[in-house]
Amino acid sequence: MRKEQEKVWWIVPSEIENERASALVRLGVVSDYQDFNKFRRVVWFWFRRACAREDLTSSAKIMLWAIVERYRWETMSSHDAINYYALMVGMNRKTAGRAVGELAEKELIWIVPREEKRRLKKSRAEGHIHFLLVGLGYLLKEGELR
Repeated sequence: MRKEQEKVWWIVPSEIENERASALVRLGVVSDYQDFNKFRRVVWFWFRRACAREDLTSSAKIMLWAIVERYRWETMSSHDAINYYALMVGMNRKTAGRAVGELAEKELIWIVPREEKRRLKKSRAEGHIHFLLVGLGYLLKEGELR
C-alpha cells in the first residue's frame, strides 16, 4: 500500500455493507490490483456501463469521461479541480459544475473532502475534494467485466 492510500478514508479495511451503492473500496481489493492495466480495464468498464444510462445529459457524460480519465489508483479517486476538467473538455465552468452535480445527484459519483468522512451535495471551492466512482469497489472485488 502506498502512502497516498493510507491517508484517504474511503479505502477501508473492513467489509462494505452495500458495495454496489457505495464509493468505498476495501483495502484488500486495492492490494489485488497492483497491475495498473488490469485496474484501468475495470475503471473503463465501469465508465461504459455508466454512459449507457439514458438519463444522463451529454455534458454529464463528457465530465464523467474527464473524471475517469484522471482517475488514480493511488487514491482510488480523481481529484482535479472542476475548472481543470472544464478546460480539459472545452466546457464552460458553470456547465461543468452542473454536470458534476448531476453525476452526484444520480449517484454515479461521490464528492468527498479528503479530511472528513462525509459526502458533499455539491463541490465547494474551499478544501481539497475527490471524486469517487460509485460501485467501482464492487466491480474490482468481483472482477465483473460483462
